[in-house]
Amino acid sequence: MKLKRIFALGLALSLSLTVLPAASAAQQTPFRDISDPQLMESVQFLRLMKVTDGVGDGLFNPSGTLSRAEFCAMAVRALDRADEVPTQEGRTIFKDVPSTYWARGYINVATQSTGTGDNATPGIIRGDATGCFHPDDPITFAEAVTILIRVLGYNDSNVGFGMAWYDGYISTAASVGLTDDLYVGPTETLTRAQAATLFYNLYFTEPKDSKDSYLVSMGGKEEEGGIVLDVDATADDGTTGAVQTTKGTYKTDRVFDAALEGFEGKAILDSDGKLLAFQRKEGASSRTVNIISTQATYLTISGGDRLDVEPDTTVYRDGKTTTWREVYTNVKSSTSVTLHYGANGKLSYLFFPSTDPDSATSMVARTAPNGSANPFAALANGGTYTMFKNGVAADASDIRQWDVATWDAGTRVIQVSDLKLTGVYESVTPSPQAPITVKLMGQSFDVLASARSDLAAFKPGDKITLLLTIEHQVAGVVSADTVTGNAVGVATVTDTTATVKLLQSGLEVTGEVHSAAKDRYNNQLVTVTSSTSGHLSLALVSGSTPRGNLDVATRTVGDKVLSENVVVYDRVEKGDMVAVSYDQLPATVSRDKIAFTSTDSTGRINCLVLNDVTGDAYQYGYFKYESGKRIPEYKTEEKAVLDKDGKPLTDEDGNPVTEEVIVYDGNGNPIIIGYKTEGAPTLCVRQGSDKGAETTTPAGTFLSTVRNKVPGGVAYTADGKVAATVYLTAITGVARASFDMDDMTVTVAGVSWPVSDKVQCYNNSTKTWFAPGETGLEAARGYADQLTVYYDRPAAQGGKIRLVVIP
Repeated sequence: MKLKRIFALGLALSLSLTVLPAASAAQQTPFRDISDPQLMESVQFLRLMKVTDGVGDGLFNPSGTLSRAEFCAMAVRALDRADEVPTQEGRTIFKDVPSTYWARGYINVATQSTGTGDNATPGIIRGDATGCFHPDDPITFAEAVTILIRVLGYNDSNVGFGMAWYDGYISTAASVGLTDDLYVGPTETLTRAQAATLFYNLYFTEPKDSKDSYLVSMGGKEEEGGIVLDVDATADDGTTGAVQTTKGTYKTDRVFDAALEGFEGKAILDSDGKLLAFQRKEGASSRTVNIISTQATYLTISGGDRLDVEPDTTVYRDGKTTTWREVYTNVKSSTSVTLHYGANGKLSYLFFPSTDPDSATSMVARTAPNGSANPFAALANGGTYTMFKNGVAADASDIRQWDVATWDAGTRVIQVSDLKLTGVYESVTPSPQAPITVKLMGQSFDVLASARSDLAAFKPGDKITLLLTIEHQVAGVVSADTVTGNAVGVATVTDTTATVKLLQSGLEVTGEVHSAAKDRYNNQLVTVTSSTSGHLSLALVSGSTPRGNLDVATRTVGDKVLSENVVVYDRVEKGDMVAVSYDQLPATVSRDKIAFTSTDSTGRINCLVLNDVTGDAYQYGYFKYESGKRIPEYKTEEKAVLDKDGKPLTDEDGNPVTEEVIVYDGNGNPIIIGYKTEGAPTLCVRQGSDKGAETTTPAGTFLSTVRNKVPGGVAYTADGKVAATVYLTAITGVARASFDMDDMTVTVAGVSWPVSDKVQCYNNSTKTWFAPGETGLEAARGYADQLTVYYDRPAAQGGKIRLVVIP
């Protein structure tokens, strides 16, 4: 029976039909005329088994034919009987195979008996009735299959019969898996590519009456290999080109493609324990995606789809094992990740391909692209590839001058970035002539080889523009006069220091700003450059006026299409911005609720700011209003100041000295004539912290009124003032069974309400809070059968449950 196919996309090797010693990695080169990955794998594997080779000059000639003699020689090598060839060259068995014929020894060995007992066969080849072998005739598919079925121990007596002499052999070959992936007529001539597939299948097919593969019967080994972490690792003894897995490190005499990294399976070893191939785990599947954004329980991928990820899901990153909970905050936008699924279809683990800045293959589009030609296609060396720009699927028409591309050989993905950072060249290490890292806007950036000569043309203090890859490496450097940066992000300003987190890449830059920047720029969308070392220049982003409504289903605003990696914010007036996803929005958002939009280089909307659409821009809990300090005003009177002898004091001019003193009534109490308020009124909300302790939001200036100590929400402006408030409406007597914790919804009277992923939960009987979100809600539901829930607006208008209270 045929074993599972091997999965190990590899570079094919330059082989010969002679028996070769094991080659070093440096000797291994791909065949230029093989484009099919599985054929590459088959040929490379057969080279290690000393079965086949190319035709010279780096070519394999996959469409070429094989003679009967050539196929016979390959079969003898597969039998591991090539050492018998010299002793058989002196015999004459077939009259058309003279002593001078190159394959005479191989042909003669192939006629010798193999096996014992019932499995004995007179040989794997036979001549015709005239005593001829016809060694130079092209071999047919039926002839080739018959030879290899005999290699597996079958003979005429146990392969069945048919209308033609070969029918029994071909049907047996199909039943045991020898002819998998081959669709050739019995009398058709076999190509070199088809022969390679046939021999490859041979090694993973069980011989007659055996439970092991042919490979194992010939001394090979199979063992659980774990998950491949690195196909170019260094073994403990210093051997390079080894394969590192979660089970250990394997030496090998071949090259494995980086596409194998991240896969779990079985290691196929030779008798010396060297890795021949890697067998992918049966039933497993994978999917490589481009990440747009991440959260603790899900990630959003290019195209806007949301994929759920449990916090404790295993993650393999940079050769280390961790969890999604530990890494999700550090995953950059436009990062590729492979999601691996088990046979049950559930997510098993995530694998992030390693990125080595020193070996990254990058390229800058230094001239304007011409027509439909993709300037970055050369990175793929003529092979197939997928291309993304800023995390979005792209084609040649999306490329612009000064874009940067990075080639990922493992996933065959070209990642394009248009991120340009303009600022003052602050410092460099180790020297301006040999730069390895450069500092700009308070950040150090790795300088790739493609940018070192660029940077050497500048000196610290110059104003430059860095052309950055998606990994924030410097692929090119130009003068700020040539091209200006396009860095846009959300600013966080504290005193006179600002940090700007860029929208598409997640990069953070930091620097000093003027003292009034906090009131203007904190939590606002800004462009950022620098004109002085250590300082940032910020400017509010201005967007176009929308021409129509937002249609979430079609991903359009009027006649404008939303980019796949569009970032959507919601805010109240000009208050704090909160990132939201499509599933938090109603089906349609009217144009008067869209504050502004901005577009990318292709004209698609890449940033959308809404005005109080989701309610997520509020902080929820119980209102805590303070009207300011109320200070009484007392009745006073002028009174003469007496000296120590009780006599009135006078000044230099002889006038009596007086002081203003509070007047007391007959009971000794000061007489109050009125009150005044000191300090502006403030409003905040009481809520639970991440650890479940009571906390309050910042107290913002509030010049209106609210009902104090009732459930509500507060939205803040950039300078900390209250931008807006909302009262929450109660629904009492909600059964704990009404909650669907998988979907985070609650159904009341036939209406399904989304529950905010930051829902506040309060135990009114004990006056204590729970941690916000799903964890706190689970705990709160365990306290009572009936709960009170509070929503901010009707469900049909996008409302959510913001507060859950145990009565």
